[in-house]
Amino acid sequence: MNISRREFMQMLAVASASGMNLSGCEPGSDTQKLPTSGTKATKAPTNIYEMPAFGNVSFMHYTDCHAQLMPIYFREPNINLGVASMYGNPPHLVGEELLKYYDIKPDTPWAHAYTYIDFAEASKKFGKVGGFAHLATLVKNIRAQRPG
Repeated sequence: MNISRREFMQMLAVASASGMNLSGCEPGSDTQKLPTSGTKATKAPTNIYEMPAFGNVSFMHYTDCHAQLMPIYFREPNINLGVASMYGNPPHLVGEELLKYYDIKPDTPWAHAYTYIDFAEASKKFGKVGGFAHLATLVKNIRAQRPG
């Protein structure tokens, strides 16, 4: 497999956005010993805004806001737009296939944010997504977790 640095960073961003972390790659972890283990989340955060501290600097990158100031009800597509070798591969996975690939449990905020599955019910349960209000909440939480 041959991917560019940009493609690698994009896939890393997709993986981290879907709740995956790299804790399985740390020396001494059970999955670190397996060459094909991948990077699956080892524990679900208790708070959707929880981000473990790492190092001395917290860097946040926010992109693709589409001038979405207010949170909205957004339904992810149900069509796999991948062409040729990209069909059925990230970032073109949708629905159940996306949940299986990233080991995301159904009926969770992450399943609601990244799939179309049970959109009407999930919207009632989990509410709107996106917007700068959610971003402001994240920034406030990170500042509270990392004083100074």
